[in-house]
Amino acid sequence: MSVSKNYLYNVLLIISNTIFPIITFPYVSRVLMPEYLGKVYFVQGVIGYFIILSVLGAPNYGIKELSKAKGIGDWESFKKIFTELFLMTVFSSIVSLLILLFTVNIYGRFYQEKIIFYIFGLQVLFECFHINHFFIVMENHKRRLVRSFVIRILSLGFLFYFIKTPSDYYLYALLLVVPEVIARIIDVISVREYFNFNLKELNFKRHINSMMVIFLYLFTIGIYGSIDTTMLGIMINDTEVGLYSAAVKMYRMVLPVILTLGIVLSPRIIGAIKRKEKENIYKNIDIFIDYCFIVGVPATALMVILAPEFTILFSGKSFEPAILTMMIMSPCLGFLALGSFIGGQVLLPNDLEKDILIISIVGVFINIGLNYFLIPIYLRNGAALATLLTEILIALVKVYRMKKVYKDYNVLNRDRNMTALVGVGVAIFILWITQYIREFGNLITLLAIPVIYGVIYFIILVLLKNKRVMEWLEFAKKKSRRH
Repeated sequence: MSVSKNYLYNVLLIISNTIFPIITFPYVSRVLMPEYLGKVYFVQGVIGYFIILSVLGAPNYGIKELSKAKGIGDWESFKKIFTELFLMTVFSSIVSLLILLFTVNIYGRFYQEKIIFYIFGLQVLFECFHINHFFIVMENHKRRLVRSFVIRILSLGFLFYFIKTPSDYYLYALLLVVPEVIARIIDVISVREYFNFNLKELNFKRHINSMMVIFLYLFTIGIYGSIDTTMLGIMINDTEVGLYSAAVKMYRMVLPVILTLGIVLSPRIIGAIKRKEKENIYKNIDIFIDYCFIVGVPATALMVILAPEFTILFSGKSFEPAILTMMIMSPCLGFLALGSFIGGQVLLPNDLEKDILIISIVGVFINIGLNYFLIPIYLRNGAALATLLTEILIALVKVYRMKKVYKDYNVLNRDRNMTALVGVGVAIFILWITQYIREFGNLITLLAIPVIYGVIYFIILVLLKNKRVMEWLEFAKKKSRRH
């Protein structure tokens, strides 16, 4: 399937995954309020560590190994690898659940929210059924789209029917978990023909070393991905977690728009690396990094400019203190997307798991240290600043490591530098006119500002003859002629 079709399915998947929070979060935040929303997101942050333990890095490792087998047409090896990884994660999911139950029952802060922990324990147990890596390698993004859409529709109906008061936060936790668990069970059943349960033919040992390195890498990523909410909940209170989580949720609604192209390109980059086709490697890296600049810069600018409108509209007046938090976190968009892509789609396929692990461990210690000193002083804003500084550092170090592998590859060029300058310049102008448009209300501001920004931004890029933008325009012209 072509990159354009895969990308279209992923864009539709993003729209599905983005529209759902846009519809539900304003309702949930107003019903549960910061405190009870904070309880759910505090537990969800802690559960993230156990989920990582459940899968042992199998999804990331699986994309690499399954892509290799598929690339050479060795379907027997493909089935064996897929089955081996599945059975290994079944075992690790059970172990992870037992550790979770033990931890909750011995640690007082967790025991206070034991019911929510038990609910999310279902997700830990069935995380082994999360086989998105299979559909990514098979480039079956249509299936991922349909699955997500059905889950969202069902969850939406149950949400508005059952969640009525703050005391319903237990039901909200159930709605976050149960539909996903059911969908994952259906996923596994639907691909049963790709399993090979002949244990005599399976070899689990060959995966252990690489998976452990990836697991440690993902675990460290998970730590600085959710240590902020965990430390806020332990050091301050659930209300701060609720305010902070609202800001995080809003900027993460936009993040998949940037990351999706990396997912689509992943099997192709891995195949090119395996075949040592440097020209194809650079071509695909260029596509993503150009996209990251062209989309990431305006997305960040708009998130900062429209933070007040986003916060009030999607969270309500009680979440006004999260406005500055969202502004601080918005620049994470581009750096997180760039770092994730280089780590997962460039360094990992080059068998640099240990390098990624070292980078991540250093990042974790820096993040924990920054949170420890900044949270007591600046509360949720301290956690946001710690996250931003960590993401910038991690992205820059990964870029440096990639340059060591591909010495003649240039991360910065004229087009990318000009894209950043144009994005910032347009943002300054938009910031000036926003004060006048705000007189017409939040909704008008949210609708008008992105359109005005986008039109000015892309016109300037066209006038500057940005190579990637011109290619997109040419592609669009060809498509329109066919129809």
